[in-house]
Amino acid sequence: MAAKGTRVTQREKEKMWQLYQDGYSFVKIGKKLRRSSDTVSRYVHEYEAAVSAAGYVLNSKKIEVSK
Repeated sequence: MAAKGTRVTQREKEKMWQLYQDGYSFVKIGKKLRRSSDTVSRYVHEYEAAVSAAGYVLNSKKIEVSK
């Protein structure tokens, strides 16, 4: 397991999200990346929220342009 207090890099966050999208559980991702399942859960949900917000912004721009 990574040492307590080590920072999760952006690349790790993306990898966690990608593995989750591929059907891996938080526990399996944590073991693979040597992070706790709580850490994986936190960053998967954070990354998912960011992706969702970006999609919302892009969709709202499309609506404004088409009016």
